[in-house]
Amino acid sequence: MIHHLMLLTTKPEVIPSKLEEIMVEIRIRLLKIPEVNNLRVGKRVDTTNNPNTFFFSFDVENMDKLAFIQENAVYIQFDRQILGPFVASFKVLDYEMEPGKDVRYS
Repeated sequence: MIHHLMLLTTKPEVIPSKLEEIMVEIRIRLLKIPEVNNLRVGKRVDTTNNPNTFFFSFDVENMDKLAFIQENAVYIQFDRQILGPFVASFKVLDYEMEPGKDVRYS
């Protein structure tokens, strides 16, 4: 099982109400993809030590399924319409969640 995490920083012109809309859209769009499990979306609370405005994360069965998600038309449209116009930078982190599993086979 892979935990996929994205830490995102919005562009300066994104006001708090727009960030709320973006978070709702993330939930709506990514939950349309059956391979996305345990979706989480949240905004930062500590603005002094955290440059990232918000995050989203989800679990996926393996790295092949993650690649499948990222090639899915819904995800591509989400990336172009939601992330592209409003996100200035992002960091992607993927973690293997099964102890003892060789990550080469995830």
